[in-house]
Amino acid sequence: MKLDKSSHIYGLIQSAMRLRTLLSAFIVFWLGTLSAQGYTSPDYMRSIGKIYVVAGVCLIILVTLLTYMVILDRKISRLEKRQKNE
Repeated sequence: MKLDKSSHIYGLIQSAMRLRTLLSAFIVFWLGTLSAQGYTSPDYMRSIGKIYVVAGVCLIILVTLLTYMVILDRKISRLEKRQKNE
């Protein structure tokens, strides 16, 4: 069933979508202002000693990604050599 602009249902759907869009925009604006009020200085993490935890987690993630890439490169190289030999 095709809905045209003269249909009553189409008008209800369109007004509901317009209301949902306005509500979403309001929520995004409201959350943006709330997060701006809770600003803390960058030295806060350093003062409570958590900066080392963050740095450690980042280091672990980077080392894991590097290891995975090296292993994947070795597997691909092995498959390429096998394909050339066949």
